[in-house]
Amino acid sequence: MTGFQGILGHAREIGILKGSISSKRVAHALLFAGPEGIGKRLVARAFAKALNCVLPRLDEDVDSCGACRDCLAFDSGTHPNLREVWPVDKDGERDPLGLIRIDQVREIQGILRFKAESGKKVVIVEGADRFMPAAANAFLKTLEEPPPDSVIILVTSKPADLLPTVLSRCQRISFGPLPEDAVRAFLIENKGVSPAEAGAVARLSEGSISRASAYIEDGAHQLRREVIERLSRLSPADSDEALKFAEELSKRDDLDDMLEFLKSWYRDRIVAFEGASHLIANTDMQRSMNDSGVEDFNRLCSDFWAIEEAKKSIAPPRYGNKQLTLEVLLLKLSGAHFM
Repeated sequence: MTGFQGILGHAREIGILKGSISSKRVAHALLFAGPEGIGKRLVARAFAKALNCVLPRLDEDVDSCGACRDCLAFDSGTHPNLREVWPVDKDGERDPLGLIRIDQVREIQGILRFKAESGKKVVIVEGADRFMPAAANAFLKTLEEPPPDSVIILVTSKPADLLPTVLSRCQRISFGPLPEDAVRAFLIENKGVSPAEAGAVARLSEGSISRASAYIEDGAHQLRREVIERLSRLSPADSDEALKFAEELSKRDDLDDMLEFLKSWYRDRIVAFEGASHLIANTDMQRSMNDSGVEDFNRLCSDFWAIEEAKKSIAPPRYGNKQLTLEVLLLKLSGAHFM
């Protein structure tokens, strides 16, 4: 488990946490809010580690030493003062789309009931917007009367989904996306991708290391090329091919991500049409945009919003038929120039 010094970015947020440790004014409950996959949980764990490091603070750069007994226990995942909670499915398996259940809250309450031998007990709740109603109400009681030697950290990308009474009892620290250059450097150094590809993925990831990493590891960067090439071959005169492609896409697990990519592609073509090529996100595919021929600005905008409407149609709470929605979308897009 890394300390503050091993975390990419978030200097302002880490500075606030360090200041609270050095001034001995650590809030009993904190809310780490910000986009998905930017390192909020990593910062929370580094904070927990620093709170329990036993070495004296010799300077203003408060951080865990990484060598004491407590730091080594944190690194091995065996320190009794740290408990992490996340949403689970009905079988109790970790699931980001699952829920935090009442039995998990009762376990937290049982852990916090006993005083820490040293340092502070830290509970990190990942996906804090996923509480079941009964669990949220039970958890609220813990926030209202927290043990003095405990710190609760709620981590979420959707703070608006938390109960107002929960929000009012937490010190909020808002995390922003990582700088594009930082994500690009990470991909080049740790994923071995080319600078051109790293730049494109960094821009598409919107400051999220986990999203950028998944993009590379899942081969999504190559898949998006294949999708665009397939779209370029669609013709208004061949509706069967558009319907076949719609059926294939409707069965994909990453359909939402694919539609988001199509939006970014059309956005890029719109800004290129307007002469703002420096704003293009898919920079490694810019040549394809330049070769796309004469564009129709109104048509591009209409297609962009058609993709956005398709995303909304198949998402909660509408839950539209995926295949039918994509058939309508691709029949519309098949009349445009794609490459």
